[in-house]
Amino acid sequence: MRPRNCDESDMSDGNEKKDNLLEQIADVHEQFIDVMNERLPEIGERELELYLGVLGKLVAKVEQRDKTLRDAAQEVFGEVASIVMTELSR
Repeated sequence: MRPRNCDESDMSDGNEKKDNLLEQIADVHEQFIDVMNERLPEIGERELELYLGVLGKLVAKVEQRDKTLRDAAQEVFGEVASIVMTELSR
């Protein structure tokens, strides 16, 4: 059953918006990778280890398809919050 007051153009607009968002996300991902590849050589070994730890935790949580991205993010932030706070207070 189709939602009330929703015609084909409304549905295609929704798909266009989602496609646009997906494209923007892909662009930001690429930009992030480019920027980090430029900056990583400037970062000290200790910070590299911390970054790798946080990034590894994030990837591991996102790979768990039985969790929503929200749940994965909550778990990662919960696990790394103390690490981040400690580093910020240095």
